[in-house]
Amino acid sequence: MGKEPEELVERSEESTDVLIVGGGITGLSCALFLRHHGVRCALVERHASTSVHPRAWGWYPRTLELFRSVGVEEPVLRAAAGYAEHRRQATVESLAGRELKAAMLPEPGDLSAVTPSRQISLGQDVMEPIVREAADRAGAVLRYGTELTSFERPEGPDGPVVATVKDRDTGEERRVRARWLVAADGGRSPVRETLGIRRVGRGTLQHQVSILFRADLSGPLAGRRFSICQIENADMSGAVLGHDDTLGRGTLILQYRPEQGETPEDFGTERSVRLVRSAIGVPDAPVEIIGVLPWELAALSAERFRDGSVFLVGDSAHVIPPIGGYGANTGVHDAHNLAWKLAAVLRGEAGEGLLDTYDAERRPVAEATIEQAQLRLLVRSGRAGEEQRRATVDVLAVMLGHAYPAVAEPGVSLARFREPAKLSGEPGTRAPHVPVLRRDGEVDRPGSLLDLYGSSLVLVCGSDGSPWRRAGEDAARRVGARLRTVAFGAELRDGSEEGWHTRYGVSADGAVLVRPDGFVAWRSAGAVADGAAVLEAALRRTLVRDAD
Repeated sequence: MGKEPEELVERSEESTDVLIVGGGITGLSCALFLRHHGVRCALVERHASTSVHPRAWGWYPRTLELFRSVGVEEPVLRAAAGYAEHRRQATVESLAGRELKAAMLPEPGDLSAVTPSRQISLGQDVMEPIVREAADRAGAVLRYGTELTSFERPEGPDGPVVATVKDRDTGEERRVRARWLVAADGGRSPVRETLGIRRVGRGTLQHQVSILFRADLSGPLAGRRFSICQIENADMSGAVLGHDDTLGRGTLILQYRPEQGETPEDFGTERSVRLVRSAIGVPDAPVEIIGVLPWELAALSAERFRDGSVFLVGDSAHVIPPIGGYGANTGVHDAHNLAWKLAAVLRGEAGEGLLDTYDAERRPVAEATIEQAQLRLLVRSGRAGEEQRRATVDVLAVMLGHAYPAVAEPGVSLARFREPAKLSGEPGTRAPHVPVLRRDGEVDRPGSLLDLYGSSLVLVCGSDGSPWRRAGEDAARRVGARLRTVAFGAELRDGSEEGWHTRYGVSADGAVLVRPDGFVAWRSAGAVADGAAVLEAALRRTLVRDAD
């Protein structure tokens, strides 16, 4: 077992299990997931607070499932409630001007057959404080206004990291010793650059700038709620999104062209006010510029996501074009995949080789997701050929149906993406949602089988009297791993029509092993002669453990 969490006090050197560099949504999610597994972590972020820019706007059910597993889904849903009607897409001369074309996005379909969670719209500027509060409450050490100035690994690439961090207000420096470092420090990642990890892909496709502004939008919007509104007039070609007329805020996104000598510095306050007024359509509207954020629409992936004791997550590992809204979601998924593996190695349950599976699993998914975003960009622009259109898969397949072929059963070739409704419990795929009723005193409370995953390996079997229960206990004891057995009976009832075992591709007397990240690791179609031995082998494969 790892050491119990300890308070980090003000001193010249301190220690922790994981040092996270970067306090955006990926870094904060990583801190929250690590604390969920009892891992000590400290996070440093050079900025004084979380982002004031909305940045990411859409969040897929898989991301909500992960937040659900650590108790954050409910506050996120409450915060998102006011944006449920933001479904109008239009091209206009200005918000107050003529609509050139408009359409309503369909309401999110009923996904209850495939997930207990929902797809929502919510600005990253609102999401980050929710996750930050949860991570802080869980015991993560969060230091904003603190930057990483250097790090070294005196015992070699796989050894502990000794980092120097500096308080940007006081100039005070301290050393932090950590077993691992997680780089969540963005697309221009200084950590990645220090390690000399190259990136591959098409590179920068466009240079963009986001102008966050405050203005009275109630009149120009006239009750309309846009998901995105394209502005086309003599002054600009841009888009307004993330508007909130209750707060009087919005974001104007414009392209600039370095090849023509344009720079982000061209968007000073005076010009930004003029551009926002043109986008609103009110020439003398009072406008306050809150911030200007330059960014790159790019398609890039790091050549490796692990370098010994350093791991890349989120934009430091991959930059995904925003078409489809995959980027921030994929970063959260990275963090979740990595957190349980670091915890298992720290506790001594897993071999060090488990950490190699982070790159083996997440990098191919990121690369395939980048490809899907680029295909969507071609389709949207009207430049896609028939073959490219056929290769474009549904967004829910990308976010809910991605697979890890390295975990597949021998001889089975898994598609990179699959429709969520067709998930059937194959190893290497996300465990299917099954509605269940859980006994709480005298009341049966509805939930999902997914709610029982997230903290340890879970063995699912058909009944309390199943021989798999005893086999699981014996196998877990031999391996020295934490294993929770979930069996259907008086305390847990199957709420599906076809039966949980049908959804998971086994018989009523079969069993399924699910990882803490909710992916199937192994399954047995039915009972076997020596279940404990079979399960022991499955646990050792999953945890990358050699036989004792």
